[in-house]
Amino acid sequence: MRSTTPRPPERKRTAVQSFTESEEAQIESIGELTRSGLFDVEHEQEDMTFPLARFDPLSETDPGWTGVVLSAGIKECALRFASLSCSWSFRGSERDLHGEFFLRHVYLALIEDPPLCNDLASERERELLSGLRMIDSAPRRATGEATFIRVEPHKENLELWYQDRYLFDEKDNTQGFLRMELDYCGYLDTLRMTKGAFGWQMLFVDSSLRDTGFRAHADNLRNMLDVFPSAFPQYDYTPLRNRLEARL
Repeated sequence: MRSTTPRPPERKRTAVQSFTESEEAQIESIGELTRSGLFDVEHEQEDMTFPLARFDPLSETDPGWTGVVLSAGIKECALRFASLSCSWSFRGSERDLHGEFFLRHVYLALIEDPPLCNDLASERERELLSGLRMIDSAPRRATGEATFIRVEPHKENLELWYQDRYLFDEKDNTQGFLRMELDYCGYLDTLRMTKGAFGWQMLFVDSSLRDTGFRAHADNLRNMLDVFPSAFPQYDYTPLRNRLEARL
């Protein structure tokens, strides 16, 4: 994809930086977890950087960026934090419920290397992975789950792809990736509801949760939908419940 790293946009200093609507929403989502008293929560908000709108791929001289477009939507909803992360667990012993997210500044994700292919990767999979950049993961628990944005020329709404070790298939999906039914802004909106509950991305890919390998995900999602509607009544969890039922 790239031979050289794009220069980061110049950071403009201001005395006070107010949060965007998107940033406030994610910070408030973490606050909802901590204020509920139901969860043990660890979170970190790294330094504020520059808005994604200052990075224009079309201005880059690297031929790897030719034709790449960032939509107005992603520029508006993208967070300016270098990273925003949260890891949590339900305090009650009666149910097992955990979650984590680690959101990276989209620019910092775009200039990273793509994920590595294993020896079983087909040419189609190698081509796919060459354009993927990680935007969300779970580094504390090291579950192997991660979400990637796909960099493609002349495509305004860049795809999101989800990787899970349980999606591995020696014949059809040797890298464990599936395309998500969400764009980046939709991902952030849904993350606010799920708080990064493990397995939530499986509700937005074309896969069932009936296989025994997905039992931990299915149980975690059931517990999320038992606890969250009363803990966070400001959200409507009916669509997520319907998606889970359709996959069980």
